[in-house]
Amino acid sequence: MKFKVNSYHFKLLRDYERLSAFKEAIDDYAIRNGKNSNCSNSKVAFDLGCGSGVLSYFASEYMDRIIAIELNNSTYQLAKENLKEFDKIQVFNDDILSFDFSKLNEKADLIICEMLDTALIDEEEVPVLNRARKFLKEDGEIIPKGMINSAEAVFMNNHFIQYEDDEYCPIYISLGESVVFSEFDFMDEIDCNFSAEIELNIYGNEELDEIGFEEKLSQERFEKFNFKENFNIEEDKLKINGIKLTSFTKLNENIICGPTPMLNPEILIPIEETEVRCSDSVRIRLEYVMGAGVETIKTEILEIIHDVR
Repeated sequence: MKFKVNSYHFKLLRDYERLSAFKEAIDDYAIRNGKNSNCSNSKVAFDLGCGSGVLSYFASEYMDRIIAIELNNSTYQLAKENLKEFDKIQVFNDDILSFDFSKLNEKADLIICEMLDTALIDEEEVPVLNRARKFLKEDGEIIPKGMINSAEAVFMNNHFIQYEDDEYCPIYISLGESVVFSEFDFMDEIDCNFSAEIELNIYGNEELDEIGFEEKLSQERFEKFNFKENFNIEEDKLKINGIKLTSFTKLNENIICGPTPMLNPEILIPIEETEVRCSDSVRIRLEYVMGAGVETIKTEILEIIHDVR
């Protein structure tokens, strides 16, 4: 099937890894619930933030009725055109946060909501699901099921919030392994005001030698980082000035999708530039409001814990 899309949704459709993950999750839902085109049990799905309608199209093979809701008017027009041949799909141009679900006179067996963003910061996945979940059947499911978020210490050349995707390639170096700092199940009510204390471990000398830390730096990075000024491995001096967040989307219990070009690309967040030693730990507070945008992000270095070995 050919979809009419704008430039942004063209990129979404070209992200085959993202599409295949959601298609596999929808297929898996149907298999587990014994649903096929000949099944007599009526099934209802809500596709929230439906975009051009591709996920409603995937679900139409299994569901008897699909309610697709899209706020952006021009995108709604695309979805309405793309899905006009499907009598079972009804497309609304409305804000999910104020949409009157009670007028549908039925609850959903399945909610599909791909209003995702790295660490759930920018898009409205959480506030939308906090409202729509009330209209999900007791045995209903949500795709995606949840999200796992991790963080690592970095040193970056540009000290502002940066996404790492096909369009932008921020220059940075990782200074430690990533650690999981939050995990969410979308079946639960989630507080949009997020706050966590994250303890990040800085690489030790042996780890830096093993990964060939300095040797792997290109000449461009060596120069951009003022390497000799900011790093002295022999004297056990390093600097950090940012954290990198990576999100893993749990489509269901068995399918987890890491970052793709159009699904939760990694984000670099600046912190106060701080000198550390190899094998130190850095405790950082990270705060933001889910769905309210990157401008709500706040960071604070709470403690540098020196390795005493």
